[in-house]
Amino acid sequence: MNKMLELYKVVAERETGFWIGLPVATAETVPRDEWLRMMADDPEHFQLATLTAEELTGYSTANDDVIERAVFVNWSDEKMH
Repeated sequence: MNKMLELYKVVAERETGFWIGLPVATAETVPRDEWLRMMADDPEHFQLATLTAEELTGYSTANDDVIERAVFVNWSDEKMH
């Protein structure tokens, strides 16, 4: 079974690559394998954000799970579609 990722969108500054705001949850999910294929074709827009459970919650866990989120980046100088 393919792992599903929660999808987020964010706007980033083109020159620095920094996110202008926090990623916004879309309430959608995408198959991880499909997202990785899209990342290979267009890494500027299709990205993965990875966090450990400790980074997300501030607490260490026994298994220290890695949490992945699919992030679609719109660049500040692009027109939104």
